Amino acid sequence: MASYDFIPTSSSDSEVSEMKGYELEVDGSPNSSSTASDEEGTHVAYGDDSLADEEWIELYERDRKEKEVLEKALQKRLNGTEKVRDWMQLNS
Repeated sequence: MASYDFIPTSSSDSEVSEMKGYELEVDGSPNSSSTASDEEGTHVAYGDDSLADEEWIELYERDRKEKEVLEKALQKRLNGTEKVRDWMQLNS
């Protein structure tokens, strides 16, 4: 028998039956102890820091604009508003 085969066991053999009185806590649930502190805003270690510096933002904006130009050009090709010979000459 392979090690990945499933062997069913009865509930009396499982570890769950041995943990009587165990209460499962889920993050964000009303019973979770971390819920109250999250709502109070105590977890804002870097709340005043920006997520990106100016250089990264400039690079991101430039890349986004380049992708937008490319998308418009490809859309023109797809729609047939730009002739194939026009864009084939540019790529040669």
